[in-house]
Amino acid sequence: MPDATLGPSAFIVLGFLNHAGPATAYDLKRWVDDSVGFFWSFPRSQLYAEPQRLVTLGLLAETQEESGRRRRLYSVTDAGRAALADWRRSPAGMPELRDPGLLRMFFTPEEDHAALRALAAGQLRQHQERLATYRDMLGGEPCPWPERPPFTRTLRMGELYEQACLTFWQEVLDGLRPE
Repeated sequence: MPDATLGPSAFIVLGFLNHAGPATAYDLKRWVDDSVGFFWSFPRSQLYAEPQRLVTLGLLAETQEESGRRRRLYSVTDAGRAALADWRRSPAGMPELRDPGLLRMFFTPEEDHAALRALAAGQLRQHQERLATYRDMLGGEPCPWPERPPFTRTLRMGELYEQACLTFWQEVLDGLRPE
């Protein structure tokens, strides 16, 4: 099956279900919030729509509870596993960068030191908080996934990214004239 119709959210769904087994859309949302949501932004509503779409493409199977809340459980089909394997082996391409702080700074006049100072200070706080979160995750709670190394590697990249952001925003702040 060509993956031209499959975007990142499809592979997030396929990847989690392949790794963790059958789950509900709500389970997927929880898993994303605790893992890939730190480095991949997208509307969480896709996690409710995407499984249904993947069922129609034959990449997921769906079962529904007969009673109670009648939750829908999704699981990966052989075709879904093949699509996921093909995707994992394909070139990843360049990363996407959508940084609201950089966008704001781009349009802030160089002479508006007060706005730049406030922006840099705010960005420093946010990146310090996220770095602390990553460090807690690296050294604290046990990982919810059976295979910790891939998760640990992505956390390490997050840690390095936050350190680079802290260095950058501190340089911006240091480069402004004192108040």
